[in-house]
Amino acid sequence: MLWSTFARRYMFSPKSHSVINIIAFVSLVAIAVPTAAMIILLGMFAGLSGTIDDLSAASDADIEIVAMRGATLTDDSALRHDIATIDGVEHVAAYVEQSVIATSAGRRIPITLRGVDSAYFDVMPIEPYLQYGRTESIRRGDIILGAVLSGSLAAYGIGTEIELYALNRRQLSTLLPTSGISRLTTRLGGVVNANAEINTDLAITDLGRVQRLLNYDGRITAYVVDVSSDADIDVVERNIERVVGMGADVLTREEQNASMNAILRMEKFAIVLIGMMIALVAAFAIVGSVVMLITEKQRDIATLRAIGANRSLVRNIFVGEGMLLTLSGVGLGTLIGIGVALGQQHFGWVKIPGNSMLDSYPVELVATDVLMVIASVTLIGWAVSALTVRARLKQS
Repeated sequence: MLWSTFARRYMFSPKSHSVINIIAFVSLVAIAVPTAAMIILLGMFAGLSGTIDDLSAASDADIEIVAMRGATLTDDSALRHDIATIDGVEHVAAYVEQSVIATSAGRRIPITLRGVDSAYFDVMPIEPYLQYGRTESIRRGDIILGAVLSGSLAAYGIGTEIELYALNRRQLSTLLPTSGISRLTTRLGGVVNANAEINTDLAITDLGRVQRLLNYDGRITAYVVDVSSDADIDVVERNIERVVGMGADVLTREEQNASMNAILRMEKFAIVLIGMMIALVAAFAIVGSVVMLITEKQRDIATLRAIGANRSLVRNIFVGEGMLLTLSGVGLGTLIGIGVALGQQHFGWVKIPGNSMLDSYPVELVATDVLMVIASVTLIGWAVSALTVRARLKQS
């Protein structure tokens, strides 16, 4: 197009005034910096979200089935079989959970005790997070503690004796309260370091032992379901709902962590909104470059109009100049942002201080996020350029 030819010539040919070169360079950098910053920040956000999701997999199943009323469900082997035969379901397990008191080395603290069956670790991948010990030890009656909880109980070695106390619902008496206390002696079989929920509060042992301790024979707190990676989890959820009927709630991991997911979505929206505001302010650097170029090219504008150029052509020439600056800045910022993000992702340049499970800040580049940044900043640059040129040409 004719207007683009003029715009490229004005952009790349030597200017008569060096100050225009300087302002154009500043405009380009002003666009490149927020573009790169948003790509890096969204990459870090995606990496952090992915890490949180991986860690939550150790405590939250793909799908969990809980009682709609009350605290427990009947442990129904026929129902387990029906769920296991649904397309997309890999494994089904059950657990019972309740708060109890744990004592060790003279320390006494409340914990969340979870009794699990033999299929539990097929559904919940705890093994990668074990600091020491083995999950198979719970079949012998041992207990696995979170890393922080282990320290709180001073249980530092395999075989450390731990006593558990819980209310016995069948024997509780107001006249003699101690008769309503059940006791279980166990030993430390492993320590797991996964996420805050597990590390500080959760203890895992055999399902049958916990059912006897709590007098919950034949009762469980929930079924947990592992869904295959290529299955549609929403379809699997609906099929499970048809099997279990109206007596239970079927919740996906996203529904189990609805509050956390809502916070993450709000944080991402805030990052994008703040980034767009910074890009809008930066785009005003284009104003100075375009205005000075229009001022310098008044003679060219008069010549173009004299030979028949209409106002639309003249306007498009200078809007094109602003867009060339915008696209150059967006291109430079995209290259910098992707380069830094990939460098952090593969080489871990920025380390996380202190004692953490992660050595460096996690980063994950998402193509849709990069495209959104490019499109948004380009649109802002076009709008600022068009409004500036329209207003300036009205005065000339």
